[in-house]
Amino acid sequence: MTAHITRTGPGNRPGRQRGVISTVIAVIVLLITLMAAVALMRSVDTGNSIAGRLGFKQQVTQEAELAYQDAVAGAAAYLGQAGEADKADIGYYATPQASDARGIPTALIASTAGKRLQAPDTKDDIRYTVERLCPQTGPALTVAPNACLVPAATINGGSTSGNQGGFGSGAQAAYRLTVRVEGPKHAVSYVQTIMR
Repeated sequence: MTAHITRTGPGNRPGRQRGVISTVIAVIVLLITLMAAVALMRSVDTGNSIAGRLGFKQQVTQEAELAYQDAVAGAAAYLGQAGEADKADIGYYATPQASDARGIPTALIASTAGKRLQAPDTKDDIRYTVERLCPQTGPALTVAPNACLVPAATINGGSTSGNQGGFGSGAQAAYRLTVRVEGPKHAVSYVQTIMR
């Protein structure tokens, strides 16, 4: 009787096959864990970015107040003067400037116009323009008085008095203040108001 002895090679052992399968499963689990960590990191980064932008928007309102105060302090240079004309060096325009669909002056969007201020607590760049809401330069009381926007207009019986009937004594044209604040990472925000 002859005995047959069967030898198995090193790659054919059942214990060795289980080790390879365990390693493949461990690598798959590691990849899934790595992808979850990257997704979590991106989520946290997005949350921080949104929180930073909201903080910037709140800060912009305070910095726009600086521009408003500066515009009001310099109001004697343009409000109610008899011979109003553009004074670009102080950010004043006697007529409305070309603007986009939102009413923001395009030169201010391009950051080429307006008076420039520096925020005292931040390095934000603040620019503003003041536009008189009349179609022509010159004294508001005599140049196209029916075309200028007058903020003290009242509504009586379906018509607007003070705007269609011309200027009364002491009436002034309205002025639009547009403030552009550029903050960190080139985030830009605008604030607009009507002054008298």
